[in-house]
Amino acid sequence: MPNSNAKNDQLLLVVASSAALVAAGLDMGLIDAVPLPPSSLAGDATNLVNDSPSRILIGRLRTANEESVDMVRSQLLQLSQALEAIGQMPQEEIALIVEQLQPAVEDRDRDRFKHEYGVLTVEEMAERMKCTPEMIREEECAGEIFAARAPGRAGGPLYPKFQLNECVAKSLLKQILLDYREAGVNTTLLWSFLRTPQNIFAGWTAMAMMLGASPPAFAALTPQEWRDAFLDVVAEELSRVR
Repeated sequence: MPNSNAKNDQLLLVVASSAALVAAGLDMGLIDAVPLPPSSLAGDATNLVNDSPSRILIGRLRTANEESVDMVRSQLLQLSQALEAIGQMPQEEIALIVEQLQPAVEDRDRDRFKHEYGVLTVEEMAERMKCTPEMIREEECAGEIFAARAPGRAGGPLYPKFQLNECVAKSLLKQILLDYREAGVNTTLLWSFLRTPQNIFAGWTAMAMMLGASPPAFAALTPQEWRDAFLDVVAEELSRVR
C-alpha cells in the first residue's frame, strides 16, 4: 500500500499474528496498529500479542521524529482508504488470502525430516562415506558437499548430514554450492538458509524440499520447472545476504 517514500514511517499491512511477529523479533511496541476486523479503533498493539493466527494488523511504525500535521493527515487518509478497500472485500476472500499466506506444514509432517538437521565432523562424515577425511575435504573443495562453522563453537567445520541422504539431488546441491561460491557468500549462511522455513515453500525448509517435500504450488511442476523455481528462491536469498 502507499508509503511515505519508503521511510520508517511507512504504513504497514501485515497478514500475520502478532505472536508470529514477536517471534520474528519485531518489537510490537514500535507499531501503532489495529486488528481487522477492528474490535476497537483505539486498539493498542501491545494488547495484540495473543491475537488469532489469521488476524490482519494494519498500522505504521512509530518514529522518534516529530511529524507535521499535514504528514499525519496524509497517513490517516491512506489508512482510511486501505480500510475502506479491505472492508469491501468478502470475508471469505480475506480468509482465503490469509490461508494462502500461512505456512501449511504441520508439526507431524515437519518431523519427517527432523533427524536430517544434524551435523557431522569430518571424521564422522568419512566413516559414513567409508573413505578418509582427506577425501571428504577433496569433495568439499570440488563443490560436491559443504561444511559450515557454527558461530561461537570451537573446532573445525561441521558437515550437514542431509547431504548423505540418497534422496538429495546431487546436481542441484552442486549448483547451489557453485552459486554461493561465485557470489562470495560463505556456506554458514547457506546452512542457515537451508534450515529456515520459507513461506514460498508453504512452511517447508529448503533442505526438506531437497529431500522430497513438495508443497501444492510445486507438486504440479515438471522436474525442470521445479529446479528452476527452487534456484530462483536461492538466487533471491543470495541477493539479500551479499
